[in-house]
Amino acid sequence: MQLAIEDSSLEQVVDQIMLKRGYVPEDRLTGKTIGIKEFAKKYCYPHGIDWVKSEIFYKFNPDWVADIHPGVGRGFTIFEFDAAKWMQEHRKEINWNAK
Repeated sequence: MQLAIEDSSLEQVVDQIMLKRGYVPEDRLTGKTIGIKEFAKKYCYPHGIDWVKSEIFYKFNPDWVADIHPGVGRGFTIFEFDAAKWMQEHRKEINWNAK
């Protein structure tokens, strides 16, 4: 027995499963900004904010951080799409064992 499923129906089901499991399509990250706390949790777990600053921001000076030294009372603005892509490409250069 063979079951025929239209591509559009299958795509909708896959999208629903991906969203349910927490995967976000790349186009949904485009233009989205996050703070350092969310960045640390999503991309650097179990490391925290101080680790992100010292091991990523100040060592690599990535261009996806709007202001790497925002000053007192201001937060970091991180462009998530570019940050996610950069983290994937540079994951082997990061010292994940640093404390």
